Amino acid sequence: MRFGAARDTARALWPPGIYPVAGTVEVVFQYLKRRPPFDDEPLRRELMIRLNGIEGIDLAEAKLDLRPSFPLEVFSGHGEEICAVLEWFAHTAALADARRMADDDPETSRRRNGR
Repeated sequence: MRFGAARDTARALWPPGIYPVAGTVEVVFQYLKRRPPFDDEPLRRELMIRLNGIEGIDLAEAKLDLRPSFPLEVFSGHGEEICAVLEWFAHTAALADARRMADDDPETSRRRNGR
């Protein structure tokens, strides 16, 4: 599950890594902390809080910069809740990307500055 332009791997985002053989889902805060907008610690913390709100997920606060995991079986009983968190993640990333693109657009900058 990857968000962002397929050809722009430096900016691609993916919140979990799924390991079916091991039966775990790894939340990749370690990688997110280097990728906007999740390089902002409060956004990573919000992702952790949202995930921890799902029964069966208990990510330790001390692992906010690491790759904590939870059992894959949580998906079977809480798919809708996990989808809601992933939708929030995608929306947050898309909104930040749109803002960045608007800030990079000279026409938008001129209109904002009244020129």
